[in-house]
Amino acid sequence: MTSPRQASDGVHCTVGEPPIPVWVPRDASRDSHLGALIPFDDALPQRLAAVLRLWHALQGPVQPDVELTAQRRRRLVLALRAHDGHRGGHSYRDIAIGLFGAACVPRGAAWKTHDLRARTMRLVADAIALRDGGYRALLRLGPRLKLAR
Repeated sequence: MTSPRQASDGVHCTVGEPPIPVWVPRDASRDSHLGALIPFDDALPQRLAAVLRLWHALQGPVQPDVELTAQRRRRLVLALRAHDGHRGGHSYRDIAIGLFGAACVPRGAAWKTHDLRARTMRLVADAIALRDGGYRALLRLGPRLKLAR
């Protein structure tokens, strides 16, 4: 348990690396068993995976989240950088130069049909979707477990 902070409702702290936030109720004793309250909704598989990661953090090193691949992480970084350029009022061509380098971005009419133009536009569109609430889908990464209804 790291960085414990006493509050009126209990102790707030983090466990493991990366840090997982934990709340211990005020009336819990050191010897009491703690539990997790998990709503039975559409996000149940992801919530169970999060509780399992917390349990692993309490037992030892946290297991890495293998659902977000290195390629997906790189694409998210590019999307965030593209969004910064778009918010700054830069053209798609300028954004592409910033992301991929001037040597890779063609000049003139060739730009209109180039793959990097379409890729840059998709990155900006994806970043805007993430900004507008799509980032929540990143939180739902987890086991692809389907519950029978």
